[in-house]
Amino acid sequence: MLPRNRSLYFAICGLILASITRLLAGSATDVTGLYFTGVNSSGNVLAGGSVDPNWNVSYAYANGNSANSTYMGSAYVATTTDPGWVPNSTSAKWIVPPGGSGGNGGYQLPGNGTTGSNRAYYIYSLAFNIAGTGSGAVTNQVSIGITIAADDIYSIYINPALSNNGDIANGVTAAVTNNNGAWTNTGTATLANFGANNNSVFQVGTNYLRILVRNTNSATGSSNNNSVNPTGLLFYQQNNMVTIDGRVIPEVGTVLPLLGAAAAYMLYARRRRNHPASAMLQTTA
Repeated sequence: MLPRNRSLYFAICGLILASITRLLAGSATDVTGLYFTGVNSSGNVLAGGSVDPNWNVSYAYANGNSANSTYMGSAYVATTTDPGWVPNSTSAKWIVPPGGSGGNGGYQLPGNGTTGSNRAYYIYSLAFNIAGTGSGAVTNQVSIGITIAADDIYSIYINPALSNNGDIANGVTAAVTNNNGAWTNTGTATLANFGANNNSVFQVGTNYLRILVRNTNSATGSSNNNSVNPTGLLFYQQNNMVTIDGRVIPEVGTVLPLLGAAAAYMLYARRRRNHPASAMLQTTA
């Protein structure tokens, strides 16, 4: 037997069904592991020359060699920074690929021009986690705001397809690209799966933020110069820049309260059906 207030009953059932469908499709509830560059796992800044435990250089093209292992592996906090770079912040530091001049932590690395064998680029990678329900692509709204500087130019990807050697696969479009010199001032970018900044596909579980930094020595096209030049990455977030469905995380979502309210109403409806007389007395008292 259905409760008397059928409209409310069916409305709540509809909300429950929509919530269950959303849960099965993949719904984010929290985002963790978005470490700034140059910090340890507790968020404390590291000394120059230290291994960054969170970021690594997953791919490097340098000296005409694809997947050049000399410059791949754990990223290092820059021992010193280039005079032209935006300064380190109090919460983040510049990082560089391994194999820099002067040893790991050196910021002088191969790279001249945007084409030809003397071009060089490095892919910095960070694994982070999106907790949630269901599986696969996240269907509710997630937004990640970042602050970034890089030498020379950068492209930002979320979960891009990779080629067999670890490079970004052909045809993959970057979420954000900056083709101007980006080392003297920080810029901001928004990674989101909705709205005007709908540029990313997030997954429930492990996600990968990959930032491709080209070391061009401010040259365009092919260059005959094979010298080393400054390159590096600075990444952090300002204020509360991660939101889920418009709420700054880690605020608890609304699905569980909704289901709790629905359960309470169903219990009330059952009691009213089983004890109509007492329910009537309660409502008229």
